[in-house]
Formats: sequence, structure tokens, C-alpha cells
Amino acid sequence: MDNSSIESLKLVRSTNQDLLNFFNDSYISKLEQVQSLKTEEFELKAKIDQLIKTLDVYSFKTSTGHNVFSPFSANTTSQQEKATQIELQLKELQDIQSTLKLQIKEEEEETDLLKRRITSLSTSNRHLDDLLSEVTEEVSTIQEETTETEDSEDKPEDNINHGINILKLQQHEKKMLAEKIQSDITDVLDANSHKLEVLSWLIRSDINRAKVTLEELTTSTSKLADQVDELANSLVNEVDSDEPVWTLLEKLFQNYKDEHPECGISYDINCTDYAINIPDIVSTHLVLIIQELMNNVFMHSNANKVNIKIYLSSRLIDVYINDNGVGIDNNYSSNSPWYSGLHKISEIIYLLGGTFKIDGDIVSGTNVRFTFPL
Repeated sequence: MDNSSIESLKLVRSTNQDLLNFFNDSYISKLEQVQSLKTEEFELKAKIDQLIKTLDVYSFKTSTGHNVFSPFSANTTSQQEKATQIELQLKELQDIQSTLKLQIKEEEEETDLLKRRITSLSTSNRHLDDLLSEVTEEVSTIQEETTETEDSEDKPEDNINHGINILKLQQHEKKMLAEKIQSDITDVLDANSHKLEVLSWLIRSDINRAKVTLEELTTSTSKLADQVDELANSLVNEVDSDEPVWTLLEKLFQNYKDEHPECGISYDINCTDYAINIPDIVSTHLVLIIQELMNNVFMHSNANKVNIKIYLSSRLIDVYINDNGVGIDNNYSSNSPWYSGLHKISEIIYLLGGTFKIDGDIVSGTNVRFTFPL
């Protein structure tokens, strides 16, 4: 295959996604219609039940069956007329109810059909992504030098935009770190300084209160040391380089299983060569990216199933994550804040020379795929 084949596959993938978006919008609209009809049916049933109860009061067939304790007169003519009117109303509402049930059934059948189409298109997209990944690797192997030259010549503006985004993200992280230092360290130091002034006075006036204040200072100092360690670790952002990345990922997913027993997490880490040398910086960012994506699943998706597939080779790393949650806005890149975790992931993968793609819908959940070369 060549670049034209890749472009053709991308066109098919794009068309598939457009169809998926259309059916997904139709599915959501149809669900809303069904819910509206069911609400209407519920309210109609309440009216029918009320009419039946009212009819029981007015339905006197003969005067001999009249209850002497009834508030109505023994002459049942007016009650029978009223009962007849109620029966007519009841018949009309029951006819409407039958029509409504039939309409709900038809709408639900159309909803099921849309759901099957969405599932088929989502499955097709995943297979296309797999094929695109394989073909892209094959073509990049054959035309690596040519591709690098074309990229450097054809996308200077794109490179500048990515550079600006990366600088903005770095500046944002520094700002957040400064705010954390201010709140977690500086404020505590100010409070401790005040307590020390109080302690110097309490030692001379109230030894018991001085002991309590000293204990508070000791506890506060211990917590402060932990917070400093946490900040230091966040600045370093390193993983245990003594273990291979597949072992680190295995432990990561096991931890998520322990922390979220309510969610079915399945994963497959496929390494073609356990002797491959993956740079520590790549291993670190691979783990951090997957952590961010997994945390997003548990924070936003409302999913109860997550499937992860990771392919490691001497030439590339390929990761696919799917959850069965509520999906993701197709315009997330423009609607979410520029400093969000997904934007940061996108720029990291760009720096690594890879590709990053997210799509999803209410039926198949969210699909995340990223690939970068080694």
C-alpha cells in the first residue's frame, strides 16, 4: 500500500464517522421522543384510573341495589346519565391509550434499529483504525525519510500552533504549582509562625495549653513535610525505571481494579519483544497518559466496563481504550478548556511524533486511540 491507500482509508473512516454522528443524533432524539410518549401514557393512565374510580360511584344499575347510606337520592336517573358520560370519556381515553402504546412500540423498534446501526458503525470504525495503524506503520517503514521531509516542509504553521499550545500548557502548570505552593505551604508556614508566637507566651503563662499548641505545631509540620514531598514528586513525574513498562502498566491496571470493583476492567498488553529498550521518558509519559485517560473514565463517563489494548513493538506503541459510558462531545477539543488533560495528552503525543484520536456515542461509549513511533 501507499499514501493514496491511506488517504482512501481515512476518507472511508471519516464518512463512517459522519454516518455514526448522524445516527447517534437520531438515536438521542428518538430516545427523547419515546420518553415523552411514555410520560404522556403515564399521565393518561392516571386519568383513566381516576375515571374508573368515579364511574364506580355513579354506576347504579337499579334502584333496588341502592345503598341506603349513599349521599345520592334513590332516583338514579341522573347518576346513570353521569355514568354514561363517564363511560364515553373512558372509552375515548382508552382508545387514545391503545394508539399511544402502538406508537411507543413502533418508536422503540426504530430506536433498536438505530442502536444496531450505531453498534455496527462503531465496530467498523475500530476495525478501520486497526487497519489504518497497520498500513501507516508499513508505509512509514518504506517512506520514513520522505515522510519526515514532507512533514517539515508542509506544516510549519501547524508546528507553530503546537509550539504555542505547549508553551501555554507549561505556563499554566507553573501557575497551578505556584498556587498550590501558596495554599499548601506558605499559608501553613504563616499559621505555624503565628502559633510559635502564641507558644512563646503560653510557656510563661499556661504550660498545659502550651503543650497542646506544641502538639498542633508538630502535627502541622509533619503534614507540611508530606505536602512538600507530594509537590516534589509531581515536579519530577517519574515512574520506577527499574521495572519494564509492561510491568508498570500491569500494576497500574490492577490498582484500578482494586480501587473500582464496580467497574469491569479488562486489559491486554501485547509485547512483541521483551528485550526492546523503551526510553525512560517515553515509559513515564505513556503511564501518565494512560493514567489521565483512565481517571477521565471514572470521573466523567459513568461506565461500568473498560477495555484496554496495548501493543508494544520495537517500532511503535499503540494504545486503544474503550468504555461503555455516555460517550464524548464530538467538539470536545473546542468546547473543553485549552488546559484540560485531553489537550495536554494531545500535545505530548504530538511531541512524540504520534497520532491521537477520540470519538464516541451514547451506545458504544468513548473510544480513545493513540500511536507514536519508537
